[in-house]
Amino acid sequence: MALLRQDSLSWLFLVLAGSAGLGGSAAARAGTYQVTQSSWGSITDVNSFAWALDQANTNPGLDVIDITAGLAIDVDAATPQTSDWLTTISDNLAIQGHGAKLVGDPKFIPNDASGTVYDKFNVDDYKGSPLGTDILIQQAFSFAKVAGGVDVSIDQLGIDGLNGYLQLGNGAKATLTGASARNTVSYGSMGRSVFEALDNSVLNLTNVVLDRINPELDSIGAAWSGAIAGSNANLNMVGSTINRAASAAGAVNWSGGVANVMSSIITQSGGLSIADGTKAGVMNLVNSLVYVYSPQNSDIQRLQAFAGGELNITASSILQDALNNTDHSSTYCSNNPYDCAGKPLTAFNGGTITLKQSLVSLLNTDQIPAGVDSYSEAALGYASGGNIVGLDSVWIQPTLNQNAAALQTLLGNPALLTAGLPLVVEDFGGGTTAYLPLPNGAYPNPTGPLINQIANADGVNQLLSPIDGSVISVDVLGNPRTRNGLRDIGALQYTPVPGPLPLTGVAAALGWSRRLRRRLGHR
Repeated sequence: MALLRQDSLSWLFLVLAGSAGLGGSAAARAGTYQVTQSSWGSITDVNSFAWALDQANTNPGLDVIDITAGLAIDVDAATPQTSDWLTTISDNLAIQGHGAKLVGDPKFIPNDASGTVYDKFNVDDYKGSPLGTDILIQQAFSFAKVAGGVDVSIDQLGIDGLNGYLQLGNGAKATLTGASARNTVSYGSMGRSVFEALDNSVLNLTNVVLDRINPELDSIGAAWSGAIAGSNANLNMVGSTINRAASAAGAVNWSGGVANVMSSIITQSGGLSIADGTKAGVMNLVNSLVYVYSPQNSDIQRLQAFAGGELNITASSILQDALNNTDHSSTYCSNNPYDCAGKPLTAFNGGTITLKQSLVSLLNTDQIPAGVDSYSEAALGYASGGNIVGLDSVWIQPTLNQNAAALQTLLGNPALLTAGLPLVVEDFGGGTTAYLPLPNGAYPNPTGPLINQIANADGVNQLLSPIDGSVISVDVLGNPRTRNGLRDIGALQYTPVPGPLPLTGVAAALGWSRRLRRRLGHR
C-alpha cells in the first residue's frame, strides 16, 4: 500500500526539516551523529542511541541522527530518563532510521506454581503491586517525549516490544514516515498510546504500520487510550495501517482539534472516537477502510462522535461482524444500551456523524438481540442524543431491528442505498457468511450496488484530501480511484483483476476465520 515513494519522502522531510533550522548561527553548529551500537547505551557510550540523543539535545540547531541500516537496538538494559520514557527530545532533530528498530521484551511471572513466563508474544494481564502479586522480570519502556515547541522528523525507525513511541508536548511537531510499532505492551499500567499528541501539537504519519497494540486486549486486559490519541491537537495520517489495536479504546481516540485519517487501513481494532475538547473536535475519515473487530464487547468497539465531536466519513468502507458484538443478552442490552447499541455507528451527547459516498456493511445481523440498534443517535443514557447524516451515494446495511425505511429516516435521506450485496463475501456454512481475507473482503461486488455510483468523478466530484486539498487519485490499495470518469462507493475501486493481497492481510484474515469457526462451534 505504498501510496508515495519512500525514498522521495525521506528526502523531502529532511529538506523541510533542514530549511526550518536555517537562518542563524545555531544551524551552522548543527551536527550529525552516527548510531552503530546494538544496545541502547548511555550518554557516555559513543555511537549508542542514548549518546547520540544526548549530543543532539545539547547541541543547538537542527541535528541529524543517522542509524546503521537494519540495526536492532536492545533497550531492555536501558536506564530510562524519566519514569519509563527512555529519553526526552528537547531540540529540533531529524532521525534517519534506515529500517532500524528498538527492541524490548518485557516479562513477568505469576506468583504461582505454573512456572509460566509471559512476554510480548505470550501476553497476559500483569497484576503487580499493590493490586496483585505477579513478579515483573523486565519492564516495558517507551521511546521518547518531545518537548513543547520542538520539531522532530523520523524516517524508517521501528519499535518492537516497547510501551509507546512518542508523546508530543504543547506545540511540538513530529513527522514520521515508514515507521512501525509492533507488539507494544503495557505491563503494570493502563495502556499507553503508541502516539499521543498533546495541546497544539501536530502529528504527521505517512506509511506507518502499527500491529498488536496493547495485545493483552485479545484476552482479558484493559487499556483506556487509543493506539493513536490526541487532545486539542492535529493529526494527519496517510497511507498507514493499524492492525490488532487495543479494542477497549480503539485505533484513533481524539478529543479536540482535527484528526485526518486518509487512505489508510484499520483492521481488527476497536474503532474511532471523536469529541470536542477545549477546541472543537473534527475527524475526517477519507478513502479508508475500517474493519471493527474484537472478541470483546468493548464499549468503544465502534465509530463514535460525542460531546459535540464531528466525524466525517467520505469515500470509505466500514465493516463489522455482528457475531462479535452480541454476547450480551437482550435483558442486559435493555439495561445497558450503550454497551450494545450503536455498533458500528454511534452519535450521542451532541456528536454528529456524516457519511458521504461511503458504505457500512454488517454481517450476521440476525445475531443482533431484539431492540438493539446498530446505528444509534439516541441518548443511550447520556445527556442528549446526536445526529447521523447520510449525504449522497451512501450504502448502509439494514438489520432486523432497523429496516431500509428506518435507516432512511434515521439518516435523513430517502435516497439512501440499502439493497443488494455490496461486497464479496464467503459462505462459512450454517447460514453464516463472512468477509473474504482483507482487504479483498471489502472489495466491491462487481454486480453490486457500489459500482460506478459517483458520476463526473474527475470533475466536480473529484475526491480531495482533507489535509491539503489535493486530488486523491488512487484507492486505499493504490488502484486508480476512477474509471471512465466514474467512482465506486467506498474505499476500494473495482478493477477486473484485484491487486495482490498483502501478506499481513492474509494472516489476519486467516486468524479471524479460525476464530469465527471456533465461535460457531461453541454456538
